[in-house]
Amino acid sequence: MDTQQHRMRRSLIRNRPPWRFAFNGMRFGVRHLLLCSALLTLMFSNDEEGAVLFQILGVTLFSLSAGLFFWSAPGPITLAAIDAIMLFAVALSYVAGALSQDAYSLLYTTVFLAAYLSVIVIAQRTTAEELVVCIRIATIAILVLVLSVFGPTLVTSLMPGLADRWELREAPFGMHPNLAGFVYGGFLVMAANSQILKWRYDKLLIPIIILLCLAIMLVASARGGLLAIALALAVYTVNELTKGKRSVAYVLAIGLAVLVLSAVYWNHIISYATEMLDLDSQTRGFGSGGTGRFEIWGDGIDYIASRTWQVFIGSGFRTAGQMGFPVESSYINLAIESGIFMAAIILVALLAILLRNYRKQAKGSSFHRLAFYTLLFAIFQSIFNRYLIAIGNPFSLLLLVIVSKSCPRFRMTRTQTRWQGQAHWTTNAPLNRTSGEMQP
Repeated sequence: MDTQQHRMRRSLIRNRPPWRFAFNGMRFGVRHLLLCSALLTLMFSNDEEGAVLFQILGVTLFSLSAGLFFWSAPGPITLAAIDAIMLFAVALSYVAGALSQDAYSLLYTTVFLAAYLSVIVIAQRTTAEELVVCIRIATIAILVLVLSVFGPTLVTSLMPGLADRWELREAPFGMHPNLAGFVYGGFLVMAANSQILKWRYDKLLIPIIILLCLAIMLVASARGGLLAIALALAVYTVNELTKGKRSVAYVLAIGLAVLVLSAVYWNHIISYATEMLDLDSQTRGFGSGGTGRFEIWGDGIDYIASRTWQVFIGSGFRTAGQMGFPVESSYINLAIESGIFMAAIILVALLAILLRNYRKQAKGSSFHRLAFYTLLFAIFQSIFNRYLIAIGNPFSLLLLVIVSKSCPRFRMTRTQTRWQGQAHWTTNAPLNRTSGEMQP
């Protein structure tokens, strides 16, 4: 009797939304609001005075959201392959932190573990539509906030011919320009590939989001992010050309329009791009060796080679900054913090998930299209920056959720085999919440 009453109580809670809001046929409740609030809060995580506070608050809201998602659809949690890999990386970080007696690394590893457990829950307990709706609402809220605070500076900084161009190179809320390229570039790619949503004004809203994100990246001179977007666009073009005559005609029409505009305004485009992106600068131009990155990448590799046991298991999360210089590459950072073997495993796993997403999106899955282009952008952009595996900004956190959600899962099944309950690998393990073809 108690069990039956308990089930009825949970059913009532699950089916009783706090508001009557609905997006894309989905009821928007407290758990969705907390997820959007977490992403918005993390935009302030680079504030000089309250960076740590905002990061902890953002992760706390994210964890609360995960708790409500789990409560709304209780059931067993299954691990994706990438989840098992990341949890093993966490264990290695604890071992390395204990060996080196690095209290800060141990503390950050604990926070990361709490955040990643929430990632696993949200990835499984949200439908594809729920996740994309939360991403869209958070993106709109962030851009509205940016325009209200940073709008006049944004418009001024986009004007050509300014003498103090370098001083105007900034991003909203104290965000580093490199991080701005990663975050706003990620928002742009996700907005451009959110065909799951069927909002009435999407044809107007998506171009506005794309243009605003591009404007912020231009003002910040986030060249790595712009380059990664160009790569994603090139892959999209090739992908569309292979689909059929209608897609070929669509791509060719857009390409022809771009070529005509480029031919007419070529000199203006080159002049504006050179100024905004510092292409003729001695320190950031074509002859600067990737803004000095080639040199510091070499220094980072030398640093790894000079280590002892840390070469194999790393020195723990958040220890790459102890080198005394930034390496500006997620992959070198991974090798420093988690060891060369774990860094290689994570990279191979991400590439395998990228390939799987490509195959799924080619069959018409809208969610896997979003996951493919988002991960493609992040993998390429992370060559130049260090934010691939992180929880201190909204895009890195969303990337972890998208990757986990689009990865194959382990499950325990009872089959006619030698051992009952044998673990089986499956590329389509059933989740508690389904969403038709949208479900990974």
